Amino acid sequence: YDPSVPLIVPEINADAARKSKRRLIANPNCTTAIALMALAPLHKLFGIKRCIISTYQAASGAGAPGMSELEEGIKAISNGGKAENKVFAHVLPFNVIPHIDKFLDDQYTKEERKVRMRLARACFQTPSTSHVAKSTPTRTRTYPG
Repeated sequence: YDPSVPLIVPEINADAARKSKRRLIANPNCTTAIALMALAPLHKLFGIKRCIISTYQAASGAGAPGMSELEEGIKAISNGGKAENKVFAHVLPFNVIPHIDKFLDDQYTKEERKVRMRLARACFQTPSTSHVAKSTPTRTRTYPG
């Protein structure tokens, strides 16, 4: 993280990219960018006091090996056997795992770190092949009414 490099979501703050003297920008991951599309107007109108982002991500985020592990594990369990975990931190079939990627020194995972520093966040791996779901309860500073 380099505070001199602006974090850009073009639909929200493209002007910051134009003003960057270094001609270098960063952009957030898809979880953050999509959430900000909804949160930025709320923040502008009412201010955001608190926001908790939880994501529920599919096995496809781990690529073909993750998808295979999920599918093979479902078959094994369905036939009375045991699922193995080599790709994921824990057995994924029929579970939701509060752990995506590796843990860092600050005890957050790499995936949680991508959501940035000032948001409370939790990222879960789900036993599905393709989707990303997000829960974003938000409290504003002023009441919109």
